Formats: sequence, C-alpha cells, structure tokens
Amino acid sequence: MKRRGEKLVFKSEFTRIYQWRQRLYDGSHLTYERIERPSVSIVIPVMGSKIVLGMEEQPIFKRCLSPLGGGIEGGESPLAAAKRELLEEAGMAARRWRRIGEYKYAGRVSYTLHLFAAIDCRKVAEQHLDPGERIETIKVTFKWFLSNLEKMRLDDKIKLDLIKARYERSKRKRLEEALGL
Repeated sequence: MKRRGEKLVFKSEFTRIYQWRQRLYDGSHLTYERIERPSVSIVIPVMGSKIVLGMEEQPIFKRCLSPLGGGIEGGESPLAAAKRELLEEAGMAARRWRRIGEYKYAGRVSYTLHLFAAIDCRKVAEQHLDPGERIETIKVTFKWFLSNLEKMRLDDKIKLDLIKARYERSKRKRLEEALGL
C-alpha cells in the first residue's frame, strides 16, 4: 500500500525499499520504510497417491525439505509461475491445478504467497535448476507429509493451516480433496 510522500530509495533484482516521513502522535517526525519483495507461488505436487517434496539446498540455507516453488517473475500470473517452477524444479507437469490458498503480508515487508496443488503430475523433462539450487525430489504419503511439517522450510502461515489439517478432521478432508487424494 503506497503511502503519501513515499519514495523509492533502493531497487534490486528482488526487492524495492520505500521511505517516507511520518508525523508521530507527539508532533515529531520519523522516517519509516517498507520493503516490497516479489510474490511467490508454492506448489504441492501429487503423483498417484504420493506428495512430491524437494530436498533442497541453496547458498543461503542448509539442505532442507520443502515444497517446490519460487518467485513470480514480471508479468506472470501466480498459476503460470507455479507451472514454471514445477517444470524447472522437478521436470514435471500436472494435468489439474487447484488454488489452495493465498497469504498476504502487508507489514514492513509486503508480498503474497500463493499455494497450489498440482494434481496428477507426470515427469516430462529433466530439472532445469537455477545455478544456486540443488533439489532432489522425494515422494511421501499424505500422512507422512502432515506428520512432518515442522521439519520443512515452509512459511509460518501456510504451516499453521497445514498443522490444523493434521488435527481437524474437516480441514484434513478438505486438504485431501484439494490435493486430489
């Protein structure tokens, strides 16, 4: 959300930083800033009855388990980014797609996470990873997936929703249906 007097003070490939002078309650002023980063599409691919996850390593974090996905590039829709990321990171395509959720962040750092189910996936190509990525795909059961969320590198809001599905039968059933299981 753009604020009155807000100015772009820094722009990189991935972030923009804006600043503005804010009048405070006592009449003084302070310079505030916010960071805008690219929105992200996260994919939970399903192959048969298994969920596909990535055992991922990047220079900025140690090897860890995570869903596939990445940044939405200029002009891409969230779904187009999800399809591209699935193809790049796993060499897969899906016959059906479902939006599971959208998580908006509008604080000092603003962006949106889009969570998709990629249903009935099949291998169609080799991985085409970014130079700073190493990803080995693994297949897990739905039960294992829900039981091991704490071990995954996953946004807290998404993780919380998935943990609720672990304990609440109606949420678990909706998630299973969304994943085509």
